[in-house]
Amino acid sequence: MLFFILLGFGVVVTVVAGCAYTKKDIVQVPCVIADSVFYNNDVVPILQVNCYRCHSAASNISGILLDNYNALKFYAQDGQLYGTISHSSGFRPMPDDGGKISDCNITLIKKWIDNGTPQ
Repeated sequence: MLFFILLGFGVVVTVVAGCAYTKKDIVQVPCVIADSVFYNNDVVPILQVNCYRCHSAASNISGILLDNYNALKFYAQDGQLYGTISHSSGFRPMPDDGGKISDCNITLIKKWIDNGTPQ
């Protein structure tokens, strides 16, 4: 009911016009990463969102499984994980859908790798 009353006064046009923003209006949230980064708490949630649709036992589209610690640790330690998610030269960029995970998440995974891939 309030919508129709506001519509009669032209307020909706003002509200809708006030929702426009330019790129400079977007506030960047700083990337804060703890000193300790762990597989279960920190890395798995990123992989669930970005990788498991192709790289899990449930989908097994690619033949490369990243949904268990030992498999992921192998790819992390040989450089493939970081190379692919950071879109480094010589590596196939992932995720394969053309997107890229956030720089903050890439940094978090890199820290996990640099810290020895703690579980």
